Amino acid sequence: MKTKQQRALISEIKRDTQLTEAFAMPTLAWPTIVILLISFTGFGLSTYAYLMGLLSPLITVPLSSFFVFWSFTPLHEAVHRNLSTIYWLNDLIGTLSAQLFIPGFTTTLYRYLHVTHHSRTGQDNDPDLKFTHKNLLYCWLNGAFLDLLWSKFYFTEWYERPKGERARFMLSLALYVALLGVAFSSPFAVEFVLAFLLPILFGRVITVHLFATIQHRQGHEQRVDPIGATSVQNIHSKWWQHLFMLGQSQHLIHHLYPGVPWYKYDSIWRTLKGKTPSEILRPSSYLARNHNH
Repeated sequence: MKTKQQRALISEIKRDTQLTEAFAMPTLAWPTIVILLISFTGFGLSTYAYLMGLLSPLITVPLSSFFVFWSFTPLHEAVHRNLSTIYWLNDLIGTLSAQLFIPGFTTTLYRYLHVTHHSRTGQDNDPDLKFTHKNLLYCWLNGAFLDLLWSKFYFTEWYERPKGERARFMLSLALYVALLGVAFSSPFAVEFVLAFLLPILFGRVITVHLFATIQHRQGHEQRVDPIGATSVQNIHSKWWQHLFMLGQSQHLIHHLYPGVPWYKYDSIWRTLKGKTPSEILRPSSYLARNHNH
């Protein structure tokens, strides 16, 4: 299926009157707001239980890591303005969500990085390219320290960015470094690492693995192969797996229609699947990608 044919099919599906509701933008995406509330409440309770001696770090770290992973979705949705049609509210909620992922980060800063990923998916200058290496450990290490990776990328395009945005970036970076400095110099450094830092690092690894590593492969560019450049999970049909990933078992739909909220992917996916040759849809699993497809 050639590039033009794929693009024609993508446009055809968007015009499908039976999918009008799926493509409609909500005033406020309540399912995503619920995810945000669950993430912060869960992270807070997990941290409190650890500090009170009610939970072992062996439980707190993975539990809080899960909530960090879930907190990424409201930020990700805000970047595409899928949280609210009220733009200032959309960006405010996204920035709040970002504080569990990269303290000091904002929706507008991530919007540049992520929209660039969409426009360059699979290309050498894709800011997320290192998350798609065939070596999983390499992907995970870059995921854990994605703040460093994205900062390095931003500095490579420094002079192309508006002065105001660059100032906000430096302020965000300064706040993050200050937080780390204060935390590590305090008497509670160990608690900070176990209750906050490690969950953030592991939460990023989960996020990168499920949003990028198993979804994209180096050498497959979306501008050339819009449908085939993103894998689909061949076990996505189980509802609890779909819920755990917050729709990213159908990440292909997000790359084709980034303006669609995560909880509306399914109806579009079923329509696309019915009209697309099976050899175009690249299968994958939660643990690894099929590099030979």
